[in-house]
Amino acid sequence: MRRLILAEKFSAALRLATILSEGMAKRVRADGVTHFRFSKGGDETLVLPLRGHIVEVDYSEGYRDWATVDLAALVDVDPVRRESPAAIHDRLRALAPSVDEVILATDYDREGELIGMESLETLRAVRPDLPARRARFSAMTGPEIRKAFASLTEPDTGLAEAALAREWIDLAWGAVLTRFLTLACGTGRQVISAGRVQTPTLALVVEREREREDFVPRPFWKVILEVGDPPFVAVATNGPFWDREGAEATRALANLDSEAVVEEVRRSEVREHPPPPMNTTAFLAEASRGQRISAPRAMALAQSLYQRGEISYPRTDNTVYPPALQLRPILESLRESAYRVPVERILALPEIRASRGPRATTDHPPIHPVAPPSKPHTGLLWIAYDLIVRRFLATLSPAAVMGVTTVRLRLGDAEFLAQGKTRVEPGWRSLYPEPEPADLPPLHEGAMLPVRGLRLAEERTRPRPLHTQGSLVQAMERLDLGTKSTRHEILGTLLRREYVEGRSLRSTEAGRTVVDALSLYASELVSPAMTHHLEERMSAIAEGRASLRDVVGESRAALHAALVNLRAHEASIARWLQDALYLQRDFGPCDTCASGRLVRRRSRGGGVFLGCSEYPACRRHLRLPPSAVRHPWALAGQASAVS
Repeated sequence: MRRLILAEKFSAALRLATILSEGMAKRVRADGVTHFRFSKGGDETLVLPLRGHIVEVDYSEGYRDWATVDLAALVDVDPVRRESPAAIHDRLRALAPSVDEVILATDYDREGELIGMESLETLRAVRPDLPARRARFSAMTGPEIRKAFASLTEPDTGLAEAALAREWIDLAWGAVLTRFLTLACGTGRQVISAGRVQTPTLALVVEREREREDFVPRPFWKVILEVGDPPFVAVATNGPFWDREGAEATRALANLDSEAVVEEVRRSEVREHPPPPMNTTAFLAEASRGQRISAPRAMALAQSLYQRGEISYPRTDNTVYPPALQLRPILESLRESAYRVPVERILALPEIRASRGPRATTDHPPIHPVAPPSKPHTGLLWIAYDLIVRRFLATLSPAAVMGVTTVRLRLGDAEFLAQGKTRVEPGWRSLYPEPEPADLPPLHEGAMLPVRGLRLAEERTRPRPLHTQGSLVQAMERLDLGTKSTRHEILGTLLRREYVEGRSLRSTEAGRTVVDALSLYASELVSPAMTHHLEERMSAIAEGRASLRDVVGESRAALHAALVNLRAHEASIARWLQDALYLQRDFGPCDTCASGRLVRRRSRGGGVFLGCSEYPACRRHLRLPPSAVRHPWALAGQASAVS
């Protein structure tokens, strides 16, 4: 029997071949494609890497000319199948007559199912009756792989069609909206993109930014008492005060005495439960917040760790470990790693109990380590692995217990409250070192404490912070914008298009204008509601409750309606976008030559600078300060000051 196993990437194919052949696989190159071959029990097995998607969906040649194709007609066009790279398809066709069975071993999610079905379609064009089965696994470890191949299932057509529906739908929305904005409303020199998920996500950034701009801080006051030996701080219990007069009155009442009396001392313990298991959104948020790793980069690191057989599949919504997941063997495997101390502590517990999150799905378990690295990691790869291992160990650790002391004081006719904390049991917090909490000195009821100071502290209310990549991914998950497999790609697109920038995300002039114009004239394009509805309908395809044609038809009807609204206000949108693009790019006359303009350019390394429009005749170039990237007008008259 001759079997063909199809893997998603080269590293995955290599690992599969190594595990299944027990290290006896040979590397073979034929027809320009590298694959692996081994024999076992009289059967021959070939393992072929597919390099991700090997089929692109695009419009046929007659619909690819932006200037001549009618957009209303484009909405209803079915994409065509384009084979890429051709060498893999040629190799599949060459192998089809000689293999007896195909096993799809691509990633177990919608995209992986579609990749497998793309290759199967090429094979069955030669051999329509070629049998195919599916290997489903969540970690590339020996036990998981062998178990998956011992219990092969049928390919999931519904799952693949849900992914294909997304490709068709997103192609149509992106092509129609981007062509409209670029041709009808742009300057003709810059692509102005929009999309079904991209634009509502951009609107979240703009909305948060505008919320901060419109926020009016409100002052409030606290009455602060410094008391005792050693001194500690207490706050008046009837504050905070929204008017200074109230705070002054409380301070006047307190000034009646020079000593404060301890009226009550309460001691309690607060249990802080471990965090839930890590899903994709939590991983991306943690990488962004704590390590400043971009969402696309973090996802690439996790994929690399998965293909090395060191972590489970990193694209998952699950926050509950399934009962079948063997936690103790994973801990045992980490015993001889850098995590020996916390692992030993967990293994010594009478019972290992994992925390639970709110989402239990049936596709993949939460992200967790499956083995220590075969060789030590460095740099970002180690940071990503460390994030995952620490979170896993935290979910199996006891609760952290904090001792809290609350003291009620009276000074004159005013009452004050002080609170101190001490760590009783570090629990899971030992995996996330923190500064020691501040405790109060020993106190007893009735004690008289000397007053060291009494003052007013003025503070102001603060708006919510700008989105980071991590918080934006979390907001996308909450609003059902995109999927666990695509959200990091959407962020990458917004950054590449220069619609947003910075660690604390701010919209550029072009990004904000796209949102503002579409909000006014086609509000459904910036609202999460339409995107959320289509996400639900695509899930219905995966579950067998809807067909690809039904859902694509609904999407086309919504896109037709949006296009009608856009065309009705084309002139207004065009003026708005053209002005914004000009302001974002043009920084005034060149201060070196007489005829050029200083325009924004991007270097090969990705940096942004100002260069003369008369280059190479004039080679004037200036570094852009960060403030000018968002507000070009801030540089007016100051070009010579920038170096």
